Amino acid sequence: MNLWAIFLTGLTTGGLTCLAMQGGLLAGVIANQKGDELATLESDKEAKKEAKRQAYIRTMQGQSQLKIDQLDWMPVTMFLLAKLISHTVVGFFLGALGSVITLSLEVRLFFQVFTALFMFATAMNLLEVHPIFRYVVIQPPKFIQRLIRDTTKSRAVFTPALLGFMTIFIPCGVTQAMEVLAINTGSPIYGALIMFFFVLGTSPLFALVGIATAKLSELWNTRFLRLAALSLIAMTVYGLNGVLTVLDSPLSLQRLGKSISSIGEPPDWYGSANGPQTTVTTINGKQQVKISISSRGYSPTEFTVKAGVPVELQLESNGAYSCATSFTFRKFNVFTQLKPNDSKTIAITPTEKGNFTFSCSMGMYTGVMHVI
Repeated sequence: MNLWAIFLTGLTTGGLTCLAMQGGLLAGVIANQKGDELATLESDKEAKKEAKRQAYIRTMQGQSQLKIDQLDWMPVTMFLLAKLISHTVVGFFLGALGSVITLSLEVRLFFQVFTALFMFATAMNLLEVHPIFRYVVIQPPKFIQRLIRDTTKSRAVFTPALLGFMTIFIPCGVTQAMEVLAINTGSPIYGALIMFFFVLGTSPLFALVGIATAKLSELWNTRFLRLAALSLIAMTVYGLNGVLTVLDSPLSLQRLGKSISSIGEPPDWYGSANGPQTTVTTINGKQQVKISISSRGYSPTEFTVKAGVPVELQLESNGAYSCATSFTFRKFNVFTQLKPNDSKTIAITPTEKGNFTFSCSMGMYTGVMHVI
Protein backbone atom coordinates (compact mmCIF):
# COMPACT_ATOMS: atom_id res chain seq x y z
CA MET A 1 0.00 0.00 0.00
CA ASN A 2 1.37 3.40 -1.03
CA LEU A 3 0.00 5.95 1.43
CA TRP A 4 1.92 8.72 -0.34
CA ALA A 5 0.00 7.98 -3.58
CA ILE A 6 -3.26 8.05 -1.62
CA PHE A 7 -2.31 11.44 -0.15
CA LEU A 8 -1.53 12.79 -3.64
CA THR A 9 -4.87 11.49 -4.91
CA GLY A 10 -6.61 13.49 -2.17
CA LEU A 11 -4.47 16.53 -2.96
CA THR A 12 -5.47 16.50 -6.64
CA THR A 13 -8.53 14.72 -8.05
CA GLY A 14 -9.93 13.84 -4.64
CA GLY A 15 -9.89 17.43 -3.43
CA LEU A 16 -11.61 18.75 -6.55
CA THR A 17 -14.29 16.04 -6.58
CA CYS A 18 -15.07 16.34 -2.87
CA LEU A 19 -15.14 20.12 -3.11
CA ALA A 20 -17.95 19.91 -5.65
CA MET A 21 -20.00 17.85 -3.19
CA GLN A 22 -18.97 19.15 0.25
CA GLY A 23 -17.42 22.55 -0.40
CA GLY A 24 -20.81 24.23 -0.38
CA LEU A 25 -21.37 23.12 3.22
CA LEU A 26 -18.17 24.78 4.40
CA ALA A 27 -18.55 27.92 2.29
CA GLY A 28 -22.20 28.22 3.26
CA VAL A 29 -21.67 28.08 7.02
CA ILE A 30 -18.78 30.59 6.86
CA ALA A 31 -20.74 32.97 4.62
CA ASN A 32 -23.68 32.72 7.04
CA GLN A 33 -21.48 33.59 10.01
CA LYS A 34 -19.87 36.50 8.18
CA GLY A 35 -23.29 37.71 7.10
CA ASP A 36 -24.42 37.80 10.73
CA GLU A 37 -21.28 39.72 11.70
CA LEU A 38 -21.94 42.30 8.99
CA ALA A 39 -25.58 42.60 10.06
CA THR A 40 -24.48 43.16 13.65
CA LEU A 41 -22.11 45.91 12.59
CA GLU A 42 -24.78 47.58 10.49
CA SER A 43 -27.25 47.58 13.40
CA ASP A 44 -24.72 48.73 16.00
CA LYS A 45 -23.29 52.14 15.15
CA GLU A 46 -20.73 52.02 17.94
CA ALA A 47 -19.49 48.60 16.85
CA LYS A 48 -19.29 49.84 13.28
CA LYS A 49 -17.23 52.85 14.33
CA GLU A 50 -14.91 50.63 16.35
CA ALA A 51 -14.44 48.28 13.38
CA LYS A 52 -13.53 51.22 11.15
CA ARG A 53 -11.14 52.55 13.81
CA GLN A 54 -9.39 49.19 14.09
CA ALA A 55 -9.11 48.98 10.30
CA TYR A 56 -7.55 52.47 10.24
CA ILE A 57 -5.05 51.50 12.96
CA ARG A 58 -4.05 48.37 11.04
CA THR A 59 -3.56 50.42 7.89
CA MET A 60 -1.41 53.02 9.68
CA GLN A 61 0.69 50.22 11.16
CA GLY A 62 1.23 48.75 7.72
CA GLN A 63 -0.84 45.63 8.40
CA SER A 64 -2.78 44.09 5.54
CA GLN A 65 -6.56 44.06 5.69
CA LEU A 66 -6.27 40.45 4.63
CA LYS A 67 -4.85 39.45 7.99
CA ILE A 68 -6.40 36.14 9.05
CA ASP A 69 -7.90 36.28 12.53
CA GLN A 70 -9.24 33.54 14.80
CA LEU A 71 -12.79 33.64 13.46
CA ASP A 72 -11.45 33.10 9.94
CA TRP A 73 -9.40 29.96 10.53
CA MET A 74 -11.35 28.43 13.42
CA PRO A 75 -14.42 27.27 11.40
CA VAL A 76 -12.19 25.80 8.68
CA THR A 77 -10.03 24.02 11.24
CA MET A 78 -13.00 22.53 13.08
CA PHE A 79 -14.64 21.37 9.84
CA LEU A 80 -11.47 19.68 8.59
CA LEU A 81 -10.58 18.19 11.99
CA ALA A 82 -14.05 16.67 12.40
CA LYS A 83 -13.94 15.37 8.83
CA LEU A 84 -10.51 13.83 9.35
CA ILE A 85 -11.52 12.13 12.62
CA SER A 86 -14.86 10.81 11.31
CA HIS A 87 -13.37 9.38 8.10
CA THR A 88 -10.48 7.79 9.98
CA VAL A 89 -12.96 6.07 12.29
CA VAL A 90 -15.04 4.95 9.29
CA GLY A 91 -11.86 3.59 7.64
CA PHE A 92 -11.11 1.63 10.82
CA PHE A 93 -14.53 -0.04 10.81
CA LEU A 94 -14.49 -0.61 7.04
CA GLY A 95 -11.20 -2.45 7.38
CA ALA A 96 -12.55 -4.48 10.28
CA LEU A 97 -16.06 -5.27 9.04
CA GLY A 98 -15.76 -4.93 5.26
CA SER A 99 -18.82 -4.17 3.17
CA VAL A 100 -21.20 -4.83 6.07
CA ILE A 101 -21.38 -1.13 6.94
CA THR A 102 -21.20 0.42 3.48
CA LEU A 103 -24.03 2.83 2.67
CA SER A 104 -26.72 1.68 0.26
CA LEU A 105 -27.48 3.66 -2.89
CA GLU A 106 -30.77 4.89 -1.40
CA VAL A 107 -28.99 6.27 1.68
CA ARG A 108 -26.34 8.00 -0.45
CA LEU A 109 -29.00 9.60 -2.64
CA PHE A 110 -31.00 10.72 0.41
CA PHE A 111 -28.02 12.56 1.88
CA GLN A 112 -27.16 14.03 -1.51
CA VAL A 113 -30.67 15.49 -1.69
CA PHE A 114 -30.44 16.66 1.94
CA THR A 115 -27.13 18.40 1.27
CA ALA A 116 -28.50 20.12 -1.84
CA LEU A 117 -31.57 21.40 0.00
CA PHE A 118 -29.42 22.56 2.93
CA MET A 119 -27.24 24.58 0.53
CA PHE A 120 -30.35 26.05 -1.13
CA ALA A 121 -31.82 27.12 2.24
CA THR A 122 -28.45 28.65 3.15
CA ALA A 123 -28.48 30.62 -0.10
CA MET A 124 -32.00 31.88 0.61
CA ASN A 125 -30.86 32.97 4.06
CA LEU A 126 -27.91 34.90 2.60
CA LEU A 127 -30.25 36.62 0.14
CA GLU A 128 -32.72 37.37 2.98
CA VAL A 129 -35.61 35.96 0.94
CA HIS A 130 -37.74 35.06 3.98
CA PRO A 131 -37.19 34.94 7.79
CA ILE A 132 -38.02 31.23 7.83
CA PHE A 133 -34.63 30.47 6.26
CA ARG A 134 -32.96 31.75 9.43
CA TYR A 135 -33.73 28.34 10.92
CA VAL A 136 -31.14 26.79 8.61
CA VAL A 137 -28.43 28.35 10.78
CA ILE A 138 -27.31 25.57 13.12
CA GLN A 139 -26.97 26.88 16.67
CA PRO A 140 -24.75 25.17 19.26
CA PRO A 141 -26.36 23.92 22.49
CA LYS A 142 -26.35 26.23 25.48
CA PHE A 143 -23.76 24.18 27.37
CA ILE A 144 -21.25 24.62 24.53
CA GLN A 145 -21.89 28.38 24.49
CA ARG A 146 -21.31 28.50 28.26
CA LEU A 147 -18.18 26.39 27.89
CA ILE A 148 -16.65 28.70 25.29
CA ARG A 149 -18.26 31.82 26.84
CA ASP A 150 -18.71 33.50 23.46
CA THR A 151 -21.68 32.92 21.17
CA THR A 152 -19.75 33.86 18.04
CA LYS A 153 -16.84 31.57 18.85
CA SER A 154 -19.15 28.73 19.87
CA ARG A 155 -20.83 28.88 16.47
CA ALA A 156 -17.41 28.96 14.80
CA VAL A 157 -16.57 25.71 16.64
CA PHE A 158 -19.80 23.73 16.83
CA THR A 159 -21.51 24.21 13.46
CA PRO A 160 -18.48 23.54 11.20
CA ALA A 161 -17.53 20.53 13.31
CA LEU A 162 -21.04 19.08 13.02
CA LEU A 163 -21.03 19.52 9.25
CA GLY A 164 -17.53 18.03 9.08
CA PHE A 165 -18.83 14.87 10.76
CA MET A 166 -21.83 14.82 8.39
CA THR A 167 -19.56 14.51 5.35
CA ILE A 168 -19.23 10.76 6.00
CA PHE A 169 -22.81 10.48 4.70
CA ILE A 170 -22.14 12.43 1.48
CA PRO A 171 -18.95 10.85 0.10
CA CYS A 172 -17.68 12.04 -3.25
CA GLY A 173 -16.76 9.53 -5.91
CA VAL A 174 -13.06 9.37 -5.06
CA THR A 175 -13.92 8.93 -1.36
CA GLN A 176 -16.07 5.95 -2.30
CA ALA A 177 -13.10 4.46 -4.18
CA MET A 178 -10.95 4.91 -1.07
CA GLU A 179 -13.62 3.24 1.06
CA VAL A 180 -13.41 0.20 -1.23
CA LEU A 181 -9.63 0.14 -0.76
CA ALA A 182 -10.16 0.24 3.02
CA ILE A 183 -12.61 -2.66 2.81
CA ASN A 184 -10.22 -4.77 0.76
CA THR A 185 -7.35 -4.37 3.24
CA GLY A 186 -9.19 -6.53 5.78
CA SER A 187 -7.27 -4.55 8.41
CA PRO A 188 -8.76 -1.85 10.66
CA ILE A 189 -5.35 -0.12 10.99
CA TYR A 190 -4.69 0.03 7.26
CA GLY A 191 -8.30 1.01 6.60
CA ALA A 192 -7.96 3.93 9.01
CA LEU A 193 -4.61 4.97 7.47
CA ILE A 194 -6.06 5.02 3.96
CA MET A 195 -8.92 7.31 4.92
CA PHE A 196 -6.66 9.48 7.13
CA PHE A 197 -4.10 10.20 4.41
CA PHE A 198 -6.73 10.69 1.74
CA VAL A 199 -8.74 13.25 3.75
CA LEU A 200 -5.49 14.90 4.83
CA GLY A 201 -4.66 15.35 1.14
CA THR A 202 -8.01 17.05 0.43
CA SER A 203 -7.58 19.48 3.34
CA PRO A 204 -5.42 22.22 1.68
CA LEU A 205 -8.03 22.94 -0.99
CA PHE A 206 -10.87 23.03 1.56
CA ALA A 207 -8.80 25.34 3.79
CA LEU A 208 -8.15 27.67 0.85
CA VAL A 209 -11.83 27.86 -0.04
CA GLY A 210 -12.92 28.36 3.58
CA ILE A 211 -10.48 31.16 4.39
CA ALA A 212 -11.05 32.83 1.01
CA THR A 213 -14.79 32.83 1.73
CA ALA A 214 -14.21 34.47 5.11
CA LYS A 215 -11.88 37.21 3.83
CA LEU A 216 -13.83 37.99 0.67
CA SER A 217 -17.00 38.25 2.76
CA GLU A 218 -15.30 40.98 4.78
CA LEU A 219 -13.80 42.85 1.83
CA TRP A 220 -16.79 42.85 -0.50
CA ASN A 221 -19.54 42.65 2.12
CA THR A 222 -23.00 41.99 0.72
CA ARG A 223 -21.78 41.74 -2.88
CA PHE A 224 -19.75 38.64 -2.09
CA LEU A 225 -22.54 37.16 0.02
CA ARG A 226 -24.82 37.39 -3.00
CA LEU A 227 -22.18 35.75 -5.15
CA ALA A 228 -21.82 32.99 -2.54
CA ALA A 229 -25.59 32.52 -2.52
CA LEU A 230 -25.69 32.17 -6.32
CA SER A 231 -22.85 29.63 -6.14
CA LEU A 232 -24.78 27.61 -3.56
CA ILE A 233 -27.87 27.64 -5.79
CA ALA A 234 -25.73 26.34 -8.68
CA MET A 235 -24.38 23.57 -6.42
CA THR A 236 -27.96 22.75 -5.40
CA VAL A 237 -29.00 22.31 -9.02
CA TYR A 238 -25.87 20.23 -9.69
CA GLY A 239 -26.53 17.94 -6.71
CA LEU A 240 -30.24 17.44 -7.39
CA ASN A 241 -29.60 16.85 -11.09
CA GLY A 242 -27.11 14.13 -10.12
CA VAL A 243 -29.84 12.34 -8.16
CA LEU A 244 -32.30 12.68 -11.05
CA THR A 245 -29.66 11.30 -13.43
CA VAL A 246 -29.05 8.25 -11.23
CA LEU A 247 -32.81 7.64 -11.09
CA ASP A 248 -32.97 8.05 -14.90
CA SER A 249 -35.66 10.67 -14.45
CA PRO A 250 -37.04 12.51 -17.52
CA LEU A 251 -36.58 15.71 -15.48
CA SER A 252 -32.76 15.48 -15.43
CA LEU A 253 -30.99 18.25 -17.34
CA GLN A 254 -29.46 15.72 -19.76
CA ARG A 255 -32.84 14.22 -20.65
CA LEU A 256 -34.50 17.64 -20.92
CA GLY A 257 -31.66 18.89 -23.11
CA LYS A 258 -32.04 15.97 -25.49
CA SER A 259 -35.81 16.44 -25.59
CA ILE A 260 -35.43 20.11 -26.51
CA SER A 261 -32.75 19.43 -29.13
CA SER A 262 -34.91 16.74 -30.76
CA ILE A 263 -37.86 19.08 -31.36
CA GLY A 264 -38.65 19.09 -35.07
CA GLU A 265 -36.83 15.81 -35.72
CA PRO A 266 -38.70 12.65 -36.78
CA PRO A 267 -39.70 10.43 -33.84
CA ASP A 268 -37.22 7.76 -32.73
CA TRP A 269 -39.71 4.89 -32.82
CA TYR A 270 -37.24 2.14 -32.00
CA GLY A 271 -35.08 3.91 -29.40
CA SER A 272 -32.05 3.74 -31.68
CA ALA A 273 -29.04 5.93 -30.96
CA ASN A 274 -28.47 8.96 -33.15
CA GLY A 275 -24.74 9.03 -32.51
CA PRO A 276 -21.96 6.56 -33.39
CA GLN A 277 -22.81 3.01 -32.35
CA THR A 278 -20.73 0.37 -30.59
CA THR A 279 -20.83 -3.12 -32.04
CA VAL A 280 -22.43 -5.59 -29.65
CA THR A 281 -21.40 -9.20 -30.14
CA THR A 282 -23.73 -12.10 -29.39
CA ILE A 283 -22.11 -15.27 -28.00
CA ASN A 284 -24.11 -18.29 -26.86
CA GLY A 285 -27.31 -16.28 -27.01
CA LYS A 286 -25.98 -13.44 -24.85
CA GLN A 287 -25.26 -9.88 -25.99
CA GLN A 288 -21.86 -8.88 -24.63
CA VAL A 289 -20.86 -5.27 -24.07
CA LYS A 290 -17.49 -4.23 -22.70
CA ILE A 291 -17.55 -0.95 -20.75
CA SER A 292 -14.17 0.54 -19.87
CA ILE A 293 -14.13 2.69 -16.74
CA SER A 294 -11.59 5.47 -16.24
CA SER A 295 -11.41 8.47 -13.94
CA ARG A 296 -13.15 10.47 -16.67
CA GLY A 297 -16.13 8.18 -17.10
CA TYR A 298 -17.33 5.34 -19.31
CA SER A 299 -16.44 4.12 -22.78
CA PRO A 300 -18.57 3.58 -24.75
CA THR A 301 -21.18 6.05 -23.54
CA GLU A 302 -23.82 4.67 -25.92
CA PHE A 303 -24.62 1.25 -27.33
CA THR A 304 -27.64 -0.58 -28.73
CA VAL A 305 -29.01 -4.02 -27.77
CA LYS A 306 -32.09 -6.03 -28.64
CA ALA A 307 -35.03 -6.45 -26.27
CA GLY A 308 -35.70 -9.88 -24.83
CA VAL A 309 -32.12 -11.10 -25.29
CA PRO A 310 -29.84 -11.43 -22.20
CA VAL A 311 -27.09 -8.81 -21.94
CA GLU A 312 -23.72 -9.16 -20.20
CA LEU A 313 -22.11 -5.86 -19.20
CA GLN A 314 -18.38 -6.50 -18.81
CA LEU A 315 -17.11 -3.70 -16.58
CA GLU A 316 -13.36 -3.07 -16.50
CA SER A 317 -11.71 -0.30 -14.49
CA ASN A 318 -8.15 0.75 -15.20
CA GLY A 319 -6.61 3.10 -12.64
CA ALA A 320 -10.01 4.72 -12.03
CA TYR A 321 -10.13 6.92 -8.92
CA SER A 322 -13.46 8.65 -9.39
CA CYS A 323 -17.18 8.22 -8.92
CA ALA A 324 -17.25 6.20 -12.16
CA THR A 325 -16.24 3.08 -10.19
CA SER A 326 -19.65 3.20 -8.44
CA PHE A 327 -21.55 1.76 -11.40
CA THR A 328 -25.31 2.28 -11.13
CA PHE A 329 -28.04 1.09 -13.49
CA ARG A 330 -31.21 1.97 -11.64
CA LYS A 331 -33.61 0.56 -14.23
CA PHE A 332 -32.19 -2.94 -13.67
CA ASN A 333 -31.52 -2.60 -9.90
CA VAL A 334 -27.75 -2.64 -10.43
CA PHE A 335 -25.42 -0.91 -7.97
CA THR A 336 -21.88 -2.23 -7.73
CA GLN A 337 -18.58 -0.78 -6.57
CA LEU A 338 -15.38 -1.62 -8.43
CA LYS A 339 -11.83 -1.27 -7.22
CA PRO A 340 -9.58 1.15 -9.16
CA ASN A 341 -8.25 -1.83 -11.13
CA ASP A 342 -11.00 -4.39 -11.31
CA SER A 343 -13.46 -6.27 -13.52
CA LYS A 344 -17.02 -7.44 -13.00
CA THR A 345 -19.74 -8.91 -15.19
CA ILE A 346 -23.36 -7.80 -14.78
CA ALA A 347 -26.15 -9.90 -16.30
CA ILE A 348 -29.43 -8.18 -17.22
CA THR A 349 -32.30 -8.85 -19.62
CA PRO A 350 -34.03 -5.77 -21.07
CA THR A 351 -37.68 -6.56 -21.76
CA GLU A 352 -38.91 -3.19 -23.03
CA LYS A 353 -37.69 -0.85 -25.73
CA GLY A 354 -36.34 2.60 -24.98
CA ASN A 355 -33.29 4.54 -23.85
CA PHE A 356 -31.98 3.77 -20.36
CA THR A 357 -29.28 5.71 -18.50
CA PHE A 358 -26.49 4.18 -16.44
CA SER A 359 -24.25 6.38 -14.30
CA CYS A 360 -22.00 6.68 -11.29
CA SER A 361 -23.68 6.95 -7.87
CA MET A 362 -23.54 10.77 -7.99
CA GLY A 363 -24.81 11.20 -11.56
CA MET A 364 -21.55 12.85 -12.68
CA TYR A 365 -20.64 10.28 -15.35
CA THR A 366 -23.31 8.74 -17.54
CA GLY A 367 -24.01 6.49 -20.51
CA VAL A 368 -27.08 5.27 -22.40
CA MET A 369 -28.19 1.79 -23.40
CA HIS A 370 -30.60 1.87 -26.33
CA VAL A 371 -32.96 -1.10 -26.49
CA ILE A 372 -34.62 -1.84 -29.83
